Amino acid sequence: MTVQEPEKKDKRRRAGLIVGVVAAVIAAAAIGAGTYAAFTDTESGPGGTQTAGTLDLEIGGTGFQTLFTGTNIAPGYTKDFTFTVKNSGSIAGNLTNSLTLAGADGTCTEPERTAEGGACKAGGDLQDQMTVVVVSSPASTVATTPVIMTDFVKSPLPGNNINLAANTTGTYVLRFALPNDATTTAETNSNNKVQGDTVTLSSTFNLVQQVP
Repeated sequence: MTVQEPEKKDKRRRAGLIVGVVAAVIAAAAIGAGTYAAFTDTESGPGGTQTAGTLDLEIGGTGFQTLFTGTNIAPGYTKDFTFTVKNSGSIAGNLTNSLTLAGADGTCTEPERTAEGGACKAGGDLQDQMTVVVVSSPASTVATTPVIMTDFVKSPLPGNNINLAANTTGTYVLRFALPNDATTTAETNSNNKVQGDTVTLSSTFNLVQQVP
């Protein structure tokens, strides 16, 4: 049977319609189940590492926390003590210090009691007779005048409030002495007051960043 031309055209239209409907259904399914995304572009931004500077104070020398501890010393005694202060950090700092003193009467001998008028002082007398000289410091290389220890601690060490640059070391040399009273050999000699006494001289150092 021969299909007429109009019938062929009608079949082609129906087939096209069916294909179009199927395509529309598939598209609709894709819309319902798929995910839409706009164009995107990701790039790495500029980065880097920032490191804080350091401020690190180091105190060096024998018995650095205690500047002086005197035991079993006698008139005519003298001793130099050297220690260092170092800013081992990477930024400058302002260096300050303070001193403290503690004395005690270890024993009370008969000559000591005589020299002290019959009773030994609990706090001892050694700090009242010992002298201190700052031979050199980060602030000066000129030696100071000898000062009685009790007066010495009333002020900071020379070089207080000075700038200590990064990786810089300052050196202190202190000279301690117990002068000999040669005015008399009697038990009333003032040196007898210090028999058995002890004295401890301590220090505290602070290094603070200098803020612009």
